[in-house]
Amino acid sequence: MSAYNILRNAIKQEKAVAFTFHETRWTGSPHALGKGDNVAKVLMYRGVDAHEKGVPPQGHWSCLAVSDLDDVDLLADEPFHKGHPDAKVRAEIREVDIEL
Repeated sequence: MSAYNILRNAIKQEKAVAFTFHETRWTGSPHALGKGDNVAKVLMYRGVDAHEKGVPPQGHWSCLAVSDLDDVDLLADEPFHKGHPDAKVRAEIREVDIEL
């Protein structure tokens, strides 16, 4: 299955993913998928969100080109970050395919 389809399924199921981006392994919670500047992009909260009371999320919002992601895997047991993305980062996807 392609990275795009794995990310699409992750958004539908509200599941976190693991992926490699510029030779670094990450976990993240994808929130939107589509195009920006004619490039397939994913809006993702990158990092950990343990959902523990009093523990702030340890990550940040990014809009990444899907073509820059390798080894994308759906994670069944990782917490999914349900926060709200920064409007500037969200604006990088103009043609939305799927979004939470």
